[in-house]
Amino acid sequence: MLAGMHNSLTLAGLLATEVALATDLEGVTVARFRLVVHSRRWDRTGNCWVNSPPTVVTVACSRRLAENAAASLRRGDPVVVAGRLRVHRSVRDQRRSQLEIEAWTVGPDLARTTASAVRGAEAA
Repeated sequence: MLAGMHNSLTLAGLLATEVALATDLEGVTVARFRLVVHSRRWDRTGNCWVNSPPTVVTVACSRRLAENAAASLRRGDPVVVAGRLRVHRSVRDQRRSQLEIEAWTVGPDLARTTASAVRGAEAA
């Protein structure tokens, strides 16, 4: 964990939606997508793997990470996301809340796919 990083987590899952790219009111590029995380456990009684209900979270990223995510990722891709967990409460209904990860890194899950890294002109 990076120094000073609190409330951080890392999730591996599948992109449930396409990456939606936009610009906020301050002119910052932002991207959002939904990530579905499936967990499995071994059921000793049934002697088989059992899938737990999926967890779906919104992932938000900004600036260059947002642009790279939109250019690189597609619905169904296996990815790993690391960031800060936030909970948004509905303005109209305080009983409803939505999980969101403010990502500082997003990448392909190399345990489930292959990838080729291409550096942009600014990173070379």
